[in-house]
Amino acid sequence: MVLKSKKILITAAAAVIFTAACAWGLDVPALTGRVNDYANVMTQTDKTELTGYLESLEDSTGIQIAVLTIDSLEGEDIEGYGVRVAEKWQLGQKGEDNGALLLVALSERKVRIETGYGLEGKLTDTKCGLIIRSVIIPEFRNDDYSTGIVKGVRNMAGIASDNAELVSKSVAEADDSGAAGSILFGFLFVFGWFILFSCIASGRSNHWLPWLIFSRSFRSQHPYTGSSYSHFSGSGSGFSGGSFHGGGGHFGGGGASGGW
Repeated sequence: MVLKSKKILITAAAAVIFTAACAWGLDVPALTGRVNDYANVMTQTDKTELTGYLESLEDSTGIQIAVLTIDSLEGEDIEGYGVRVAEKWQLGQKGEDNGALLLVALSERKVRIETGYGLEGKLTDTKCGLIIRSVIIPEFRNDDYSTGIVKGVRNMAGIASDNAELVSKSVAEADDSGAAGSILFGFLFVFGWFILFSCIASGRSNHWLPWLIFSRSFRSQHPYTGSSYSHFSGSGSGFSGGSFHGGGGHFGGGGASGGW
């Protein structure tokens, strides 16, 4: 319940920021394709090859990733702008929210990975940070923006689609499960004591009651129960040829930022 409430508050805050920023913030550019290089930092070869790869990724998994490079944020923070872009472009399938955005702001020397709700469990904030620090930024510091973007996107796609061959060693070998494991252990410990004392207090005839209450509560609160999260194929808009556009996905501020 606490986690759900926190998620609701974060989403509400993101919505407020999004609405306020729309009134006076930097305009969101048009979504012209999977690679939107408004800062002109990529080679034409890399643009073409990356576009083809992202198209095949979408066709095979439904995951929708886009790139945006801009000259400047014009005073706006990259986190807020990243959410605005991703929400307006609606990357990912409707109901799956399996979209992601790689945003590069050249003048500020900042980069941001924005992840849709449906990818937050795989493309975690920690993994996004690792991709930025160990894959993208080293190339950017050598002024090789094109290579950094290509490598970054491939790592994002590899993690999101469970394709280990695309994930760099520095990202794959880093363990981001420690904090989550500690939280889970603490929760299970407390819950175990709750079960024990509940059984003692209620008597043997009602020993099943605490688990029944918990299981019903969990089923009603878990955001990804049901068949819609078990696959990536579907008939959502934006996945059947023609000009590229988003499929109706949503974002809540998940991801990471970095600078070089």
